[in-house]
Amino acid sequence: MNHDEHHHDRLAELLAAAQLNDLSPDEQIELDELLLNATEQDQDAPQILGEILVMLDEQQDADDDMPEALRAKLTQGGRAAIATQSPQSSGPIPISQGQSRPSSALGWVAALAAVIAIGSGIFAITTLNAKNASEADFQQRLASLREQVDENQQLLDRARLAAAETANELEQLDTELSDAQARLAANEAEKLDLAQRLADATMNLEDAQLKIAKYEEPTDPAVLAERRQQLLEVPDTVQIAWQPFDLPESPAEQRNVRGDVVWSDELQQGYIRFVGLNPNDPNIEQYQVWVIDERGLEQKVSGGVFNASADGEIIVPIEPGIDVGRVGLFAVTVENPGGTWVPDLERRVVVAPRDG
Repeated sequence: MNHDEHHHDRLAELLAAAQLNDLSPDEQIELDELLLNATEQDQDAPQILGEILVMLDEQQDADDDMPEALRAKLTQGGRAAIATQSPQSSGPIPISQGQSRPSSALGWVAALAAVIAIGSGIFAITTLNAKNASEADFQQRLASLREQVDENQQLLDRARLAAAETANELEQLDTELSDAQARLAANEAEKLDLAQRLADATMNLEDAQLKIAKYEEPTDPAVLAERRQQLLEVPDTVQIAWQPFDLPESPAEQRNVRGDVVWSDELQQGYIRFVGLNPNDPNIEQYQVWVIDERGLEQKVSGGVFNASADGEIIVPIEPGIDVGRVGLFAVTVENPGGTWVPDLERRVVVAPRDG
């Protein structure tokens, strides 16, 4: 590129920048000097004008607002100016039919400035529109992003709040569960203590009754016979005859015992009567009567221990010590002195099962 071409291009560049208000102070001074030179070199103005018109023709931005008729007119004139410019010409060539030559270089500069103003204005509008559209799109995306960030933050805050509430509920449930377990354990301990006390009291009572039965003076047989007869007159009293306490392959120890049981469920009182019961040595063994609940042998309670003599009939009161409900069976075994808590049923004598 020669010196003149460079000046032409620079002049077009600075004029376009001037239309966009984008000139520095130094560039303004440079533009003034180039315009002054343009007045001295009048023959170069049509060439500059034509080049700018061709540049406008080649600008195909779909967003510009230049009317198509104006674009065609400027393009036609610019091409004509370039095509008719002669290297030996000492003056400008008209750019369109019927247009007269400007009287001076300033006229070409004015025409050049007008064309640049039109083109630069279009470029500036196009650039500004594109810039504005890009900035609007950016702002829209930024607003959308900020909105998304706000929504995400709200979701995060709600999730944190829900997590905190869940943790509090779990902690409260753990506390309530621990309290419930502690109360349950305390209740079970209390029940166990009460059961142990009841068992101890029952054991002590039965032990006392066994000792009393062993060492107390026997009641007058006539008195016992009278009381037995009075109990028989009570409406719900039952009378059950004795029979040998046999088990499969294990017969009763005594086979010739006769007598019966008189018992009242309502009064929880009764008497047993024997005829033919073998006398015993209280220092070696004693007879023990058992009162068995209708639920079975596992629900047996001692009714006391007693001794037998050779005087014939024997009447002994039944004293279970605790309520036994509806009695289903009475039995007599031979045990060690003082009796036992749980009979092994090795030495069985008689049994009186209740019918119905």
